[in-house]
Amino acid sequence: MTRRAGSTLLALTLTAMASLLAAPPALAHQGGDLPTNTRAAEVATEGEGVAMKYVANLQYDDTGEAQNGTDIEFMRLGKREYALAGTLRGGLQIIDITRPRKPKPVAVYDCKISQGDIQVWKRRGRVLASYTADGTVGAAGAASRCGTELGLEAGDAGTVIVDLTDPKRPGTVSWLPVPAGSHNMTIHPSGKWLYNSNSDLLTAGPEPHITIYDIRRPTRPVKVQDFVIPFVPSSLGSESHDITFSADGTRAYSAALSQTLVLDTTDPADPAILGQIVDPAVNVSHQADPVTLKDSDGNKRTILVVTDERAGAAASAECPGGGLHLYDVTGDLESDPAKIGTWFAPEYSVQDGTTCTSHVLRIYPRQQLLTIAWYAKGVRVLDISGLADAAADPLAGPAAIAFGDGVGMKEVGHFTMPDSDAWSFKTNKIRKNGSFFGYANDLVRGFDVFRYDGSTIGDVKPLKPRDLKPRRKGSVAADRVDASTAAGLALVVPATLGALLLHRRAARRRRD
Repeated sequence: MTRRAGSTLLALTLTAMASLLAAPPALAHQGGDLPTNTRAAEVATEGEGVAMKYVANLQYDDTGEAQNGTDIEFMRLGKREYALAGTLRGGLQIIDITRPRKPKPVAVYDCKISQGDIQVWKRRGRVLASYTADGTVGAAGAASRCGTELGLEAGDAGTVIVDLTDPKRPGTVSWLPVPAGSHNMTIHPSGKWLYNSNSDLLTAGPEPHITIYDIRRPTRPVKVQDFVIPFVPSSLGSESHDITFSADGTRAYSAALSQTLVLDTTDPADPAILGQIVDPAVNVSHQADPVTLKDSDGNKRTILVVTDERAGAAASAECPGGGLHLYDVTGDLESDPAKIGTWFAPEYSVQDGTTCTSHVLRIYPRQQLLTIAWYAKGVRVLDISGLADAAADPLAGPAAIAFGDGVGMKEVGHFTMPDSDAWSFKTNKIRKNGSFFGYANDLVRGFDVFRYDGSTIGDVKPLKPRDLKPRRKGSVAADRVDASTAAGLALVVPATLGALLLHRRAARRRRD
């Protein structure tokens, strides 16, 4: 499954060519990635793939133009399942995917900000989501529902917390101001802390930092600190772009443009830096996700998968663009991660102005699978069952480079449309036979549904979504921001209490 030294010369040659062809990081990336592909009057319904098929598409508007889809997350409420799709200034799209072949729009949370990164969690009987404003909210964001209910101005930047307990009636909860903007934010597994990544290409202030918020009371978030991270000289920037927590919340991994950091988050309010990766082969450290697997000898190894969004989502000169860089961070290697190789999608072409590079991924540890969006080269499924063995291989190292199959990973499915510009690709459910419906949020196409048939991997442990439906009733509208409602309650509650007291006095007089 692994190609090593035999392809080293080819790999080094391609890497050198890639360095020459790579464009400088795009400044537009700070306001959210922009579409680079084009569409016809209708989105394409036929494409090319392996072990995957196109199922359905939803448009967020009827303009016939690029739909500006960005991040995607999921939530299950009882028997219903939903996809939450972010957009560039088009609001948070809430889509019923209970029947994956027939996705149905449920509601749109009117919040015209960019880029709309999403996280979902449950807190005190409510289902909440965070929704980011990269850069400033702008005039459109301030004039939209979230802006008016939160009293935002065009120059504000940060993250909105939304109540999705009733998906048909999303409600505004609170605002977390971050002057440098929220390109991405990450919720700690406890649901009590939020880490913000501003992703500014040049350091936003005198020191790059991660802004940490206490969100134990979602209606009243409290800023804890600006956690300072290292500055990397002579680089495009040192700010955090994206953060992923370990499942137990004791570690965080920050992809910070010119560096990748390993953090001890045992105390989420006061993290500490354990390790730093500065890899000249990575142009833009975009996402860093850990996965712990067992090798053939039964030893557990933790591998950090770092995506290189080469050129910062600017139009590419060639494919496959930036790849997945792999580091062993097992045990003491946290402080000095060991690179075990780099994986690239098996796409070899000259690009005609569209983006081709790795982007948003999701790892499914129990299924030993990975899904990833590759912009103009569509959506892809990887078998990562060999990663632990690859880390143990004596030939592991920076020179180990694979295209489609190698360094412990193998592409087992993909699908590309002629108008693909896939920003994110994830799934919420995997069957025992390995098949699943995958959901892409596409900058050009909008919301896409694909089906991977599982034929290239065989049986896996099933993945089932966690049910977030609140057990208690009456908590749906609690603590939402609504100035008119608050003012009405200020008048009604005292009047009601007064009427109750008069009623009790009258009852006493009648008894007397």
